Amino acid sequence: MKKKLLFIAIATMLLTVSCVKEKHCRCAVLKSQTVRIVTIKSGSCNSLNQIRYRNDLDTLFTDTVVCTDYPFEADSMIIYNK
Repeated sequence: MKKKLLFIAIATMLLTVSCVKEKHCRCAVLKSQTVRIVTIKSGSCNSLNQIRYRNDLDTLFTDTVVCTDYPFEADSMIIYNK
């Protein structure tokens, strides 16, 4: 009985931790060469169409974007051993 309760507790903990995982999306701003990295808590990166952000003067801007969660080689550090 104790093994079953322990298994259920561990399974529940793993399920809650995996559901809250954040995603890092790479978004290209349309008609610009700007790339923005956005972190979302739920949903898909492909469903993002617009990003709203504020600059240093607290002005609200909206960018139309195309996003992906595909990991790019530039996002990871490559170390060559000699």
